[in-house]
Amino acid sequence: MAQTLEKITKRKEQLAPTVKETMSSMLGVNIDQINEDISNKLVEGNFDFDINLKLGFKKAKEEFKKEFLIRLLQHINGNISEAARISGLDRRSIHRLIKKYNLDVDDSRQLPYKFNEDKKIEYITGIISETLDKYDLTRGRYHVNEETSRQISSKLPSFRLNFDEAIDLFEKEFIKKALKEYGSQKETAKQIGLRYETLHKKAKEFGLV
Repeated sequence: MAQTLEKITKRKEQLAPTVKETMSSMLGVNIDQINEDISNKLVEGNFDFDINLKLGFKKAKEEFKKEFLIRLLQHINGNISEAARISGLDRRSIHRLIKKYNLDVDDSRQLPYKFNEDKKIEYITGIISETLDKYDLTRGRYHVNEETSRQISSKLPSFRLNFDEAIDLFEKEFIKKALKEYGSQKETAKQIGLRYETLHKKAKEFGLV
């Protein structure tokens, strides 16, 4: 987990100056919170997943894996080789997960195809637009053009978390939310279906206690 966080932190540090420069030019003012939100979402973008504590830790983790794979296959139009490259899994593992979750790869192949760079631009544009819509100061006042997204794209070598990185982040966010909801580690472990020792170890690794 520590290595995952280090990688993500490094990516954010590399990307942040470009986001700041681009957004300051677009908005005419520097807004640190907006810059940080955009940088975080760009680096952790495909972690966008609702955490349902009621499912318990193990079931929620399985649901996350399934949703991660579905979104990945949709992103690359069902190309198994590309899915393996981005996820960091081998092709055999991809096929095993597809079978396990009973996914229809053909559904992903029916989607309109776009070149990788076009998808990247579309992804960045969506992140910026969603972020600006969160704030009263910027909501509805700005149109994100392709050139703005392209400036950031040039500094974003990889905008997809691999499989293991995504799972690490899921575990951290799930436990973080559970601790906030249930208070003590003992009660949290009971509510989410983990042994106390396991929860404590993970929470410590994630820097949550």
